[in-house]
This record gives sequence, C-alpha cells and structure tokens, in this order.
Amino acid sequence: MRTTSLCALLATFAVSSVALAEPSIQGATGNVEPGQALTLSGSGFGTRVDFNDIGDEWSGSHHLAFRFTDFEDGALENDGFYPQKSDSPWSPSTEELAILDGGPTGSSKYLRRAYTDGEVGGISADFNGAGDQLYTSFKFMMPPDTQSGKLWRMWADDPQNDIFLSSGCSDYYLRGASECGASSCAGAETEWGEGPELTAGTWHRVEVWADATTGTFTTWIDGQVAWSKDNWLATSLSLDGHTIDFPNMIDDETRDPDCPPLGSYNYDDIYVDFTQARVELGDMPTWSASTLKEVQIPTSWADGSVEVRVSTGPFADGKTVYAYVVAADGSVNEMGYPITISGSTGSGSTTSSGPVTGAGATVGSAGEGTGSGAGSGSGGGDSSGDGEGSGCSHVPMQSQGSGWLCAVGLFAIAALMRAHQQPATRSKRISVAAPGSARK
Repeated sequence: MRTTSLCALLATFAVSSVALAEPSIQGATGNVEPGQALTLSGSGFGTRVDFNDIGDEWSGSHHLAFRFTDFEDGALENDGFYPQKSDSPWSPSTEELAILDGGPTGSSKYLRRAYTDGEVGGISADFNGAGDQLYTSFKFMMPPDTQSGKLWRMWADDPQNDIFLSSGCSDYYLRGASECGASSCAGAETEWGEGPELTAGTWHRVEVWADATTGTFTTWIDGQVAWSKDNWLATSLSLDGHTIDFPNMIDDETRDPDCPPLGSYNYDDIYVDFTQARVELGDMPTWSASTLKEVQIPTSWADGSVEVRVSTGPFADGKTVYAYVVAADGSVNEMGYPITISGSTGSGSTTSSGPVTGAGATVGSAGEGTGSGAGSGSGGGDSSGDGEGSGCSHVPMQSQGSGWLCAVGLFAIAALMRAHQQPATRSKRISVAAPGSARK
C-alpha cells in the first residue's frame, strides 16, 4: 500500500538521521587556562580508544593520544620519543639536536635539528597498537637558507613501506613521496608542492591524515589543504614495529651545490594518534573560517562528554575562542562553542549564549574545511512541509504499526528542522574530520 510505503520511508529517514548525527556542543565547564581541565558536553561526539600505551601524562593527567610532546620539560628522550640515527639510539651533540628556549607563540621551548656532519637523525616514536589510520599534527619552522631533507617520515611493513614529507632548498612548499609497492599505489608520483607555502622564519602548523580504509593521504598547512593523494596507501598501513620520525634526515651540501648546509628543522607540539577524533580551539566562530587552531589534549571521551587539558597555544588571555569536536568519522560542529581564555566556563547550552554567526554558517552550503579536510555540506530548502498531505492525519491509517512509523518519521523531520534553525549547534561533515636513504 502507498500509505505503508510512505511511512516506512519516513521511518527509514528517521533511523538514518540518527545514524548520521554529527557533533553538537551544548555546554562547557572548567577553567580555560593552560593545563586545566575543560569538559565539553553535547551529543554526536562518538567514541575513541585510549592509544596511550605507555601511560604518559600531560599537566598531571593521562591523555588518550598515542604520543604528545611539547618539549617543555627540556628532555630529548621523554613522552615516548627518543633520539635515533640509522635505526639506533643516538647521543647527538647540541649542535645537531637540542631543545632550545623560545618557539611558537605560547611556547617556551622547542626542538631544533641542524646539519653538522651527518644527514640522518632526529627524534622518533615506535608505533604500537596502530590500526589503519594515522593522524599527526606538529608546529614547524625553517629559517632562511635551510637545505632540504625529510621533515616527517612514517615507516611500515611491505608493501606500504614508507612515506616522507620534505621542504627547503629551492622553495618552501611541502613536498613528499610514497614508496608503497601495493597495487593500490600504481601510478603514485612524487608531490613537488602546491597549496600554501611554509614561509621561512615563520612557525606553521602541519597536519597529516593517512587513512588506509579510504586510501586517502592528506596534508594541511595552517588549516588549509596543501594536497591530497588517493594512490599512496596500501590497504593496510602495517605500522607496528616501525617508527615515525621528526625529522628523518636533513641534507648536506653534496645533495645540491645550490643548497648549502645551513638552517635547521624546528618542531614543537608533536601530536600523534591513530584516530582523527580530537578537540580543537579556533579563532573564528565557524570551523571553515578558522585559520588558527590549537589541538587540545584529550583525557576522557564519551559520546556526550569529552574532557581535555587546555593548550592555549597562540591565544592570549581574555581572547574569545571557539571549541570544536572532530569525531572519528571526520564530522565536526561547523558552529564553534564560544569560550574565553583564562576564564571559567558556565554550564549553559550553546543556544543560551546567543546565536553565533560567521562565514560558512549557512546550512546546505559547500566549502572547504580549514583544519581537517574538505567540507561537503548538503543542499536543500528549509521548508518544513506544512502543506496539504504533509501530516499523518492526511494518510488513512491501515494499521497501528503504520501509524507509529509515520509518527516517528515526522517527529524526526521536525527535530532536524529545529536543529537547523539553531545556528549555535549546527554542524556539517568534512571529508577525511592529514625516496631516499635512511633507516626503517
């Protein structure tokens, strides 16, 4: 019967709508100060695993990320990272590898790797408990006249082998290559750089997302997609037993006479995880418009509540920033939840704080996400269908069951329309929520 088909369709829509729920932040509690606990409440956060297998702590709390270090303790070997060179522990000179005072805004220490008499070497973390996804975020700076090298490198079993990122010498674009030998990598070519450039002498945030489940490898600079590849990954990353290197090597002058062995690779706030589920603070009311973001350090995670330790990064006291939750599937609340640095947050909902407006807020618009992937909104009108034939009263009830299905379907549609009329809780889905010698 037509009635039964209509009601079944509405019920299916209701179930699908629940399944596609995306993050929505309704409240925040805690002190928005460096190292303090901040709890975000809401819905659609999903779940994530505690990948921190070494029990590492940040600001006195066990965190969930696989590895995180900000070098503030001044130790080269800490937080699961250690100096390495040619597959062996390394005792570098301070001219080669050292933690120095300074760094990006909001930091007091950073890591420097400079060339002296050997190309290979940096700090590494050993993969353990990895799946087929890898997310990395780090702050990076090259002074003028820095030679090329491999500033980031992940190693894996054959056929994935390794992928590296490079920059320096003739230009400061982010380059890279995959040495994958799988059939899924047929035709893979070296990336010579496009998108935003790594300005000399300026700290930038670099993000990398490798997802073997979709075959996608993506990089960002300061929240903007630099480039993405769909033929760099095998069907499994096979990372366990290998390392991730920062850097893997920095070249000497024999590589290119036009690139003298000057400059250095500099790092801070290295964050490595096996999921893109995370919390970010942004500088603008919408995810799409935010060009300055700071990843937070997760300490607990449930579908309706996430706790992080606050990392204020470049944000000064008194500044209003906006909280964003990126779920494991890459969805994110497009409208940020406003909070103030060095201020206590209340327990009110996003709607009680008033509408949040900004670029990219229109439901149904399409745009490019600026921190975790290319956004793809779904278009459509805002009519709630109040005309004739839109309600269950206009459809003859063939049975109690079909009436129930119809009611559920219309209830779901009404709920979704109400959600779309609340700017502070709207969200949109984003796609993806990131050769040479040397060791493996």
